[in-house]
Amino acid sequence: MKNWHYLILGLFAISALTFMGCDDDGDDTISTVNFTEDIYNLTTSDLSPIEVELVISPAATQDSEIEIEITGADAGVAFSTDPAISGTTVVIPVQSGASTASFTFTPIEAGIEGQLTANLMLTSTGPGLTTGITIESIITIVDVGADLPLMETFTGCQEDPQQPVPDGWTEAVIQQNGEGSSVWTCVDENFFGFNAVSVNSFVAGSSDNMSSEVWLVTPRLNLTGATNPILNFDLDRRFAPTDNFPYPDGPYDVLISTDYSVSVENATWQRFEPGFTAIDDNDPGADDLTNSGDLDLSPFNGEVIAIAFVYRAGGPGTFDATILRIGNVSVTDN
Repeated sequence: MKNWHYLILGLFAISALTFMGCDDDGDDTISTVNFTEDIYNLTTSDLSPIEVELVISPAATQDSEIEIEITGADAGVAFSTDPAISGTTVVIPVQSGASTASFTFTPIEAGIEGQLTANLMLTSTGPGLTTGITIESIITIVDVGADLPLMETFTGCQEDPQQPVPDGWTEAVIQQNGEGSSVWTCVDENFFGFNAVSVNSFVAGSSDNMSSEVWLVTPRLNLTGATNPILNFDLDRRFAPTDNFPYPDGPYDVLISTDYSVSVENATWQRFEPGFTAIDDNDPGADDLTNSGDLDLSPFNGEVIAIAFVYRAGGPGTFDATILRIGNVSVTDN
């Protein structure tokens, strides 16, 4: 009987140890972390934030963290995150009991150059967590530009003559003369009777012979859903250039790009003949603001475009420093 007694006690002890071992296994549960999406595609005109989510299975048994490395785009220039990124790493806190974790990815318009691609890698996890199968994800964002209509009356010039370039527009100086006079300025409404912006590189008494070129570029405009887009603007050119004008394309232009984002010099531009003709038809011998009429943009349907009004001039002290005035620019879908 004693031998049976010892055997029963032994079995009881083994059972107790096994039971305790099961409890320990429960405390040491390792949860697997995966991205819920391996691709995030966003085509947007307002660059809304993206919530990047990860799933934790089973739910976390303790407080921990997840580290994500983001490459392919410049943090702080092309995007920001919440929690804030440090270098290329985002650390996401995980609370005990959580079955998901996430962070916010917000594109920055000035830095995405029309399109952004960011590569996400789940690089490491904290206590109680391990990486799963879906440890990579890609964010692709296409900025489709501003929706129509574009209506720019340049009335902001009268409110702040020191800020002639409207919000969203760009002044691009391709080449500046020694006087620094090729810049867009506000037209004096009291003198001319209309709101507009103007560029005139002439400086009386200057001996500087450097030529100049400066552009005024609209925001990127979304024509992807347009049916009959129309450009209309007021214009005035003053003084005709001499036969020795340094630019073969002339003192003014209207150009359109379908791949412009931030840098005009890195984009492809083509002359928009109807716009060029409208300026060319204006009398250079008078201060006479005329209207371009409705100019058909339908050849660019389905595209995201930018329109550049271009001014070129010879030296500030020469008669090749003409004047170009632009006002009331609109792009509508009629």
